[in-house]
Amino acid sequence: MAQTGYTKADLAAYYERMADRLLPGLRDRPLTLLRANNGIDGERFIQKNLPASAPATLGRHQVWTETSARTVTYAVAASTEDLSWFANQNVVELHPWFSRVDRPDHPDLLAFDLDPSGPEPTVAQAAHWLREVLDELRLSALVKTSGKRGLHLYVRLQRRYSFSALRGFALAVSRRCADLHPNELTVEMRKAGRGDRLLLDWSRAGQAQTLAAPWSPRVHAAGTVSTPLRWDEVRDDLDPTAFTLTTAPDRPDHWAEMGPPQRLEAAVAVLTRAGYEPEDRSPRARTTPSR
Repeated sequence: MAQTGYTKADLAAYYERMADRLLPGLRDRPLTLLRANNGIDGERFIQKNLPASAPATLGRHQVWTETSARTVTYAVAASTEDLSWFANQNVVELHPWFSRVDRPDHPDLLAFDLDPSGPEPTVAQAAHWLREVLDELRLSALVKTSGKRGLHLYVRLQRRYSFSALRGFALAVSRRCADLHPNELTVEMRKAGRGDRLLLDWSRAGQAQTLAAPWSPRVHAAGTVSTPLRWDEVRDDLDPTAFTLTTAPDRPDHWAEMGPPQRLEAAVAVLTRAGYEPEDRSPRARTTPSR
């Protein structure tokens, strides 16, 4: 793994130093791995199925996939040694599921993915708008950099909801936010329907859907890291490239206390009364207005 100024040894050192922060976000979660065997300018590939040569001590979670008609064996990391093996395999990015292996159909995290589409609105402004809607629903949200240009918002949940229910809820929340700022935001997943509006990506509520883990390195020339933030750090002048393999370890862990898992029934009732009844929708479908 070779990034500008960084080596495979730097990646291994980062994983070892940051194991105490990385592992809580990975433990008991199947992982999709992004490998860069020849550096970020070389061929990169996503790995879901562990090779037979993987250490016997590395956790595994097997899933039958209808599309490929085979069993996929995902990695499940639990130790510094597991992270060291990832570094040896040139695994730059760690993407965990939003559910755990004991109840894979019941996620405990709901994520919103925000990426800028132009100079206005800024991704920071969009994140605060979305947080305002979640605050109205009495749901607390955490925020982190994507490690690239965007921001990720996470809502911690009790494990009582299906992925389908969460996707419908995420779409309803996003529609409410986009209706408050119709010239700046959209929930339309199809690029042709977005214009230059910023997408509130509600589609991550799906089994085997992932985002980069908190504190995961990213494939970026600056050696960036997906870094947990305080909300007062989410400003228009936020520079995600400031959080790197070198600088991220010196930051406090703003996700060390995530707060208790939350329930959604009261929020669903509020949304429904406002005309945004949650309804699951395929991200591939045209997202029609709710009212």
